[in-house]
Amino acid sequence: MSLTALEVLRFLLEFLVLLVCARVLGELARRLNQPQVIGELLAGVLIGPSLFGAISPSLFANLFPSKGAQGLLLQLIAQIGVIFLLLLSGLETNLEVVKRKLKPALTISIGSIITPFLAGYCLASLLPAALIAHPGARQIFMLFVATAMSISAIPVIVKILLDMNLMKRDIGQLILASGIINDTIGWFLLAFVSGMATSQNLQINSLMISIFGTLAFAVFCFTIGYRMIRALTKWVDNQFGGESPVFTLVVVLGLAGGAVTEALHVEAFLGSFLVGIQMARVPRITRATRIKLEGMTLAIFAPIFFATAGLKVNILQILKPELLLVLLLVIVTASLAKLVGTYAGARLARLNHWTAISLGSGMNARGAVEIIIATLGLQIGVLTTSMYTIIVIMAIATSMMAPPLLRWALRHVAPDPEEAERLQRQSLEEKSFLYGLKRMLVPVRDGRIALLAANIIQHLSGQRSIEATLLHVTTDGLPESGRINREDNFHENEKLNELVLAKSLSSIKNVEWEQKTRKLKQDEHTANVILSESERGYDLLVVGASRNKSGSSLFGHVVDYVVMESPCNVFVLYAPWRLESISLLKRILLPTTGTTNDLRTAEFAVALAKAHNAEITAIYVVETNPLKALFSSESLDMQAMESAENMGWHAISEVTRLGEASNVPVNGIVKTGTGGNVGHEIVEFSNASQQDIILLNAERRPAGGDLYCGHTVDRIVRTVKCPVGILFSKSSVFQNIQ
Repeated sequence: MSLTALEVLRFLLEFLVLLVCARVLGELARRLNQPQVIGELLAGVLIGPSLFGAISPSLFANLFPSKGAQGLLLQLIAQIGVIFLLLLSGLETNLEVVKRKLKPALTISIGSIITPFLAGYCLASLLPAALIAHPGARQIFMLFVATAMSISAIPVIVKILLDMNLMKRDIGQLILASGIINDTIGWFLLAFVSGMATSQNLQINSLMISIFGTLAFAVFCFTIGYRMIRALTKWVDNQFGGESPVFTLVVVLGLAGGAVTEALHVEAFLGSFLVGIQMARVPRITRATRIKLEGMTLAIFAPIFFATAGLKVNILQILKPELLLVLLLVIVTASLAKLVGTYAGARLARLNHWTAISLGSGMNARGAVEIIIATLGLQIGVLTTSMYTIIVIMAIATSMMAPPLLRWALRHVAPDPEEAERLQRQSLEEKSFLYGLKRMLVPVRDGRIALLAANIIQHLSGQRSIEATLLHVTTDGLPESGRINREDNFHENEKLNELVLAKSLSSIKNVEWEQKTRKLKQDEHTANVILSESERGYDLLVVGASRNKSGSSLFGHVVDYVVMESPCNVFVLYAPWRLESISLLKRILLPTTGTTNDLRTAEFAVALAKAHNAEITAIYVVETNPLKALFSSESLDMQAMESAENMGWHAISEVTRLGEASNVPVNGIVKTGTGGNVGHEIVEFSNASQQDIILLNAERRPAGGDLYCGHTVDRIVRTVKCPVGILFSKSSVFQNIQ
């Protein structure tokens, strides 16, 4: 069976109408300082039988048929939307925070289920028999209403937290953790109730398979599954490179996780969420990949999901006084019971008054879960269409109440010092160039410099886990004549025993090392081998260099060519003599002009200084022009000098700000140098103050086939007495250099 051309056309039109209306009303809600999910839900209500369907029933029936393949297609798109939404939520989850909040989350979730369940059960016992599809099924009816009132809607909660920028707050993570537990228990509860409704005997075996199967899958995800996901991501990235293959893998694994829990008769999005949590711990799943998933989910699939949920509401069916009274009772009972139950659980967990109210406000959101429960109750003959509409409206009303209540309560919940420090650190990390470096490549030129570079990488990593590849280029297999004078003997210079090197690398913490060996082919250049490997999605290439005796190039022909042609950021560790260790780094000199690239280098300096308990001296050299002074008045010259010095101190203050965030002392100095002598001033100051290393930023400039970084960098490299670390940012790459 295939879709007809008319069915395809109808599907495209309904998808278009839903997406446009959901996005427009979502944007309107955002501009009114409300979460976008409210506008997206209202879009479905307005397009549905409550308004558009009432004005033009025939057009509505043609555009949104309730039966047939077209309706199923829309449900499928909505289901994919909620899977992606929970996958994104998993990727945004801070597992360390959730671990710390697990105990209170359990207490809160239990309170948030028991109280609404009992309140719903009691209320349903008092509702008129006209709302029950079969008068003899009141007990099942009471259980359905109680279940609908007790379960929070994780997709709606996640969207609210994302819209309100609360996902990284402790309160947001606690709401999410409590909601996940609440929702999981709720699905098992629904399986129990629906089993009673569809058969005289409860399907215990099926329920046990769902419960223990889901628990087993969760344990698998947090143990073997994480290692498998990390290894698979690494393999895909190595084999194909770039962001698109990894993004595809993220989507595939998210769908696979959803398929597992769906097979266990638990909602698919729970499996996607569990997989997403594991992906959040994988370094190769970068911020860019997450942004791509977020854009696709929040711009397309999530609006369709929420609009589709609103599409099923028919307010006209309950425009009778007795039914409106029932609706009001259901909404008030559901909201108060959820707030009281969550509040009680939070207080038992020793949380303060306003935090408990905030949790109750956030957990009050219902949505798709209630719609699914109501739909199931309608299908198996427990609920009438009027009661179905009441439950769905209750879900939408509580979802609309949650954001303003949560915003009001959060005014009284300020982050404690520990959370404020964590949020500030995360904010800096999100903007940080250094934090975005997940994969690093270290070609082996000199084993000792490779070890020094490795130690630098360790300090750059801080407490996060990164991946680094040690690339050894060998001439084994080439004829003897092919081994002579090959690119400055890059691969033969002071080659350190590989076993010693491997043992030394294994002791470096927070760095997952991989060693690769590439054999040169006849007429193949070492630089091309390194560049070929660097195209495999690395963020940083770390190259060691020693003093170039020929003088015709800055670091030697191989390193110069690699720096010019590399598709990624390059960090050159230049040592004018044999450098045995960087363990005694106590004084770091950082030339700066305040540019973005200079601040990237400052991040390197702060990371090294923090690791070695060192101090940074940020130096700004005001470049003067002696000829200009001959043709300008003294007052103008003084004003220009004062302005230049102010710029210098401003540039230094940016470095100081970075240092203060990591408790690293930063000294500042502004010096004056004549045109072309900036490098000389920096070298003179470095030698006089006995600096241990200079870190600076440089641009890659081609000059007759050689690397030229400007007179300042050239002067520093050729005359300095201490090691120099030079960062060549990706933004300054010159392509197609022959």
